[in-house]
Amino acid sequence: MSDTYFFTQSAALMYTEEETLKAGYDIIYPNHLWAEHVNYGTSVKYDFPLVLRRTGNAAKKWLHIQLYRMGNGKYELSFYLA
Repeated sequence: MSDTYFFTQSAALMYTEEETLKAGYDIIYPNHLWAEHVNYGTSVKYDFPLVLRRTGNAAKKWLHIQLYRMGNGKYELSFYLA
């Protein structure tokens, strides 16, 4: 399996979190986070502020995630830090 396609929504989101941590950032999650159910052929977007792991200061970048559920049931993941 490549780093773009995942069998579950949670696997895609966990991969995003791991890559963000590797890049030196912690994610600031809201108090109530729920993963939306993604219907076939639709997508959802998430945006989270980041904190620099080294200093603990708020980062100027945010984590942007988009998940698209393909017709075969797999999830296509797109994410970036900007």
